Amino acid sequence: MTDWFTVVTAALWILGLAILLATVSIAYGLSGGDNPSVRQILGRPSFGATLAGGIALFALGVCLSVETGWERFGWAVVFFLSGGEFITAWKSGRDSKGKVQ
Repeated sequence: MTDWFTVVTAALWILGLAILLATVSIAYGLSGGDNPSVRQILGRPSFGATLAGGIALFALGVCLSVETGWERFGWAVVFFLSGGEFITAWKSGRDSKGKVQ
């Protein structure tokens, strides 16, 4: 029988890594020539929110799939820190009317 909890936790960290890879790939594609560098593009609030969200999903998936309490605690800390960074970057990337800058 399929262990659905394991499937969901694996899907979370794989989705997180996919988001990170896609974000860096898009930033790389937008850079070059007269455009800003990859580092400057990734420093924008919208890209920062996407990176932090990907890290949070990855950390949540790993946190739910590890066995020992110390590993779970460490990944929970990473999840909460990156989740806070996601919220901060998401709020700073919006104007007063709620539109993306």
